[in-house]
Amino acid sequence: MVPRVIPMSSTQVEVHVFRRRGKRLELLLLRRSPHRSLAGVWQPVTGGIERGESALEAAAREVSEETGLTPIRWWALEHLATFYDPGRDHIRVVPVFAAEVAWTDPVQLSDEHDRYAFVSLAAAAKRVLWATQRAAIAALRDEVLSGSPGGAAREVTARPGAARGARGARSNSKRPAARTRRA
Repeated sequence: MVPRVIPMSSTQVEVHVFRRRGKRLELLLLRRSPHRSLAGVWQPVTGGIERGESALEAAAREVSEETGLTPIRWWALEHLATFYDPGRDHIRVVPVFAAEVAWTDPVQLSDEHDRYAFVSLAAAAKRVLWATQRAAIAALRDEVLSGSPGGAAREVTARPGAARGARGARSNSKRPAARTRRA
Protein backbone atom coordinates (compact mmCIF):
# COMPACT_ATOMS: atom_id res chain seq x y z
CA MET A 1 0.00 0.00 0.00
CA VAL A 2 1.30 3.41 -0.96
CA PRO A 3 1.20 5.91 1.91
CA ARG A 4 -0.81 9.09 1.49
CA VAL A 5 1.32 12.06 0.40
CA ILE A 6 0.51 15.56 1.60
CA PRO A 7 0.40 17.86 -1.43
CA MET A 8 2.86 20.73 -1.80
CA SER A 9 2.27 24.01 -3.56
CA SER A 10 4.20 27.15 -4.34
CA THR A 11 1.74 29.92 -5.08
CA GLN A 12 3.16 32.84 -3.07
CA VAL A 13 6.31 34.96 -2.81
CA GLU A 14 7.92 36.92 0.00
CA VAL A 15 10.18 39.92 -0.62
CA HIS A 16 12.43 41.60 1.93
CA VAL A 17 12.93 45.16 0.67
CA PHE A 18 15.86 47.09 2.10
CA ARG A 19 17.74 50.32 1.60
CA ARG A 20 21.22 51.39 2.62
CA ARG A 21 23.16 54.59 2.97
CA GLY A 22 26.78 54.18 3.93
CA LYS A 23 26.86 51.64 6.77
CA ARG A 24 23.21 52.23 7.68
CA LEU A 25 20.80 49.56 6.50
CA GLU A 26 17.03 49.51 6.94
CA LEU A 27 14.44 46.86 6.13
CA LEU A 28 10.93 47.79 5.02
CA LEU A 29 7.99 46.34 6.95
CA LEU A 30 4.32 46.83 6.14
CA ARG A 31 1.43 46.71 8.62
CA ARG A 32 -1.70 44.88 7.48
CA SER A 33 -4.81 47.05 7.24
CA PRO A 34 -7.69 46.68 9.73
CA HIS A 35 -10.01 45.13 7.10
CA ARG A 36 -7.55 42.30 6.29
CA SER A 37 -6.92 38.99 8.01
CA LEU A 38 -4.15 39.29 10.59
CA ALA A 39 -4.90 43.01 10.89
CA GLY A 40 -2.10 45.00 12.50
CA VAL A 41 0.59 42.38 11.80
CA TRP A 42 3.91 43.67 10.45
CA GLN A 43 5.32 41.79 7.47
CA PRO A 44 7.57 41.99 4.41
CA VAL A 45 6.01 42.28 0.97
CA THR A 46 4.04 39.10 0.25
CA GLY A 47 1.63 38.00 -2.42
CA GLY A 48 0.43 35.43 -4.90
CA ILE A 49 1.95 34.22 -8.14
CA GLU A 50 -0.42 34.79 -11.06
CA ARG A 51 -0.95 32.37 -13.94
CA GLY A 52 1.95 32.47 -16.41
CA GLU A 53 4.13 34.51 -14.07
CA SER A 54 7.54 33.49 -12.74
CA ALA A 55 8.20 33.84 -9.01
CA LEU A 56 10.56 36.77 -9.70
CA GLU A 57 7.94 38.49 -11.86
CA ALA A 58 5.39 38.02 -9.07
CA ALA A 59 7.86 39.47 -6.56
CA ALA A 60 8.44 42.56 -8.71
CA ARG A 61 4.71 43.04 -9.29
CA GLU A 62 3.90 42.68 -5.58
CA VAL A 63 6.60 45.18 -4.57
CA SER A 64 5.24 47.65 -7.10
CA GLU A 65 1.58 47.10 -6.14
CA GLU A 66 2.09 47.17 -2.37
CA THR A 67 4.76 49.89 -2.09
CA GLY A 68 5.08 51.76 -5.40
CA LEU A 69 8.82 51.01 -5.30
CA THR A 70 11.04 49.81 -8.14
CA PRO A 71 14.06 47.93 -6.76
CA ILE A 72 17.50 48.52 -8.22
CA ARG A 73 18.87 45.07 -7.29
CA TRP A 74 17.34 41.63 -6.69
CA TRP A 75 18.45 38.39 -5.02
CA ALA A 76 16.75 34.98 -4.91
CA LEU A 77 17.57 33.73 -1.43
CA GLU A 78 18.65 30.16 -0.85
CA HIS A 79 16.27 30.23 2.13
CA LEU A 80 12.72 29.15 1.30
CA ALA A 81 9.80 29.73 3.65
CA THR A 82 7.92 26.49 4.24
CA PHE A 83 4.87 25.91 6.38
CA TYR A 84 1.95 23.56 6.79
CA ASP A 85 -1.50 24.93 5.88
CA PRO A 86 -3.96 22.92 8.01
CA GLY A 87 -7.02 24.42 6.29
CA ARG A 88 -6.01 22.87 2.98
CA ASP A 89 -3.82 20.05 4.32
CA HIS A 90 -1.00 21.39 2.14
CA ILE A 91 2.65 22.10 2.62
CA ARG A 92 3.39 25.57 1.27
CA VAL A 93 6.81 26.44 -0.16
CA VAL A 94 7.42 30.16 -0.64
CA PRO A 95 10.35 31.55 -2.69
CA VAL A 96 12.00 34.38 -0.76
CA PHE A 97 13.63 37.37 -2.44
CA ALA A 98 15.64 40.37 -1.30
CA ALA A 99 15.32 43.67 -3.13
CA GLU A 100 17.33 46.84 -2.67
CA VAL A 101 15.70 50.23 -3.26
CA ALA A 102 17.19 53.70 -3.35
CA TRP A 103 17.37 55.47 0.01
CA THR A 104 15.19 58.36 -1.15
CA ASP A 105 12.49 56.42 -3.01
CA PRO A 106 9.05 57.22 -1.53
CA VAL A 107 6.74 54.42 -0.38
CA GLN A 108 3.14 54.51 -1.66
CA LEU A 109 0.99 51.99 0.16
CA SER A 110 -1.89 50.05 -1.36
CA ASP A 111 -5.04 49.49 0.69
CA GLU A 112 -3.60 46.14 1.85
CA HIS A 113 -1.46 47.97 4.41
CA ASP A 114 -2.05 51.05 6.55
CA ARG A 115 1.51 51.83 7.70
CA TYR A 116 5.11 51.18 6.82
CA ALA A 117 8.40 51.46 8.65
CA PHE A 118 12.05 51.20 7.69
CA VAL A 119 13.75 49.53 10.65
CA SER A 120 17.00 47.75 11.52
CA LEU A 121 17.24 44.02 10.89
CA ALA A 122 17.09 43.37 14.64
CA ALA A 123 13.95 45.51 15.04
CA ALA A 124 12.36 43.81 12.01
CA ALA A 125 12.99 40.37 13.50
CA LYS A 126 11.15 41.46 16.65
CA ARG A 127 8.14 42.89 14.76
CA VAL A 128 7.30 40.07 12.33
CA LEU A 129 4.88 37.35 13.43
CA TRP A 130 6.26 34.23 11.77
CA ALA A 131 9.47 32.32 12.55
CA THR A 132 9.96 31.76 8.79
CA GLN A 133 10.12 35.55 8.34
CA ARG A 134 12.70 35.88 11.14
CA ALA A 135 14.71 33.12 9.42
CA ALA A 136 14.43 35.00 6.11
CA ILE A 137 15.78 38.18 7.75
CA ALA A 138 18.75 36.14 9.03
CA ALA A 139 19.19 34.67 5.53
CA LEU A 140 19.17 38.18 4.04
CA ARG A 141 21.94 39.15 6.46
CA ASP A 142 23.98 35.98 5.86
CA GLU A 143 23.37 35.43 2.13
CA VAL A 144 23.28 38.98 0.75
CA LEU A 145 24.56 41.57 3.20
CA SER A 146 27.62 39.67 4.43
CA GLY A 147 29.40 40.16 1.11
CA SER A 148 29.87 36.41 0.70
CA PRO A 149 30.47 34.85 -2.73
CA GLY A 150 27.14 33.05 -2.26
CA GLY A 151 25.34 36.40 -2.13
CA ALA A 152 26.85 37.44 -5.43
CA ALA A 153 25.83 34.11 -6.93
CA ARG A 154 22.23 34.58 -5.70
CA GLU A 155 21.83 38.00 -7.37
CA VAL A 156 19.24 37.87 -10.15
CA THR A 157 19.15 41.53 -11.18
CA ALA A 158 20.72 41.05 -14.60
CA ARG A 159 19.89 37.41 -15.36
CA PRO A 160 18.21 36.74 -18.70
CA GLY A 161 14.45 36.54 -18.26
CA ALA A 162 14.68 37.89 -14.72
CA ALA A 163 15.35 41.47 -15.77
CA ARG A 164 11.85 41.84 -17.23
CA GLY A 165 10.27 40.82 -13.92
CA ALA A 166 12.74 42.75 -11.78
CA ARG A 167 11.86 45.97 -13.59
CA GLY A 168 8.17 45.46 -12.97
CA ALA A 169 7.37 45.20 -16.68
CA ARG A 170 3.89 43.96 -15.92
CA SER A 171 1.75 47.03 -15.44
CA ASN A 172 -1.61 45.49 -14.67
CA SER A 173 -1.63 46.89 -11.14
CA LYS A 174 -5.05 46.96 -9.52
CA ARG A 175 -3.83 49.28 -6.80
CA PRO A 176 -6.16 52.13 -5.82
CA ALA A 177 -4.93 55.64 -5.13
CA ALA A 178 -1.66 55.37 -3.24
CA ARG A 179 -1.13 56.52 0.32
CA THR A 180 2.00 57.26 2.25
CA ARG A 181 1.88 56.63 5.95
CA ARG A 182 4.89 55.96 8.11
CA ALA A 183 4.73 54.16 11.42
